[in-house]
Amino acid sequence: MTLTIIKRLVASFVAAAIPNVLVGTLVDVALWQSAIMSGAIAVLTIVQALAVGYKDGKLTAEEIEQAFKR
Repeated sequence: MTLTIIKRLVASFVAAAIPNVLVGTLVDVALWQSAIMSGAIAVLTIVQALAVGYKDGKLTAEEIEQAFKR
């Protein structure tokens, strides 16, 4: 399950970074800065939701799905 979560986090990072790279380029922000910022924000939002779900010491499949649907 951990490997699946990591893969999904990577996919979320890439999915968030791609559209923002174009916008960053248009406003003269370095390509890597746009990608890192948008990808990190997407991943941290998911990690925060997973942390909230883990308050009871376990994560259910439903909690994981809800975290990735944000």
